[in-house]
Amino acid sequence: MHVSELQTAVLTDDTGHSDGAGICAVCPHLWHEHDPIGVRYCTATTAAALSRGCICR
Repeated sequence: MHVSELQTAVLTDDTGHSDGAGICAVCPHLWHEHDPIGVRYCTATTAAALSRGCICR
């Protein structure tokens, strides 16, 4: 897979809106609070269906 083919997960809040205000599916943080490393980590965790918890530990 080429880097240009990578996609980030679009997470929605409990109202179905993807405005970045929802809680991440991987960790207890709000999606819009993720830094670039957190976005990459949580997106990869979701895509691979891993249960490795939050990167901030």
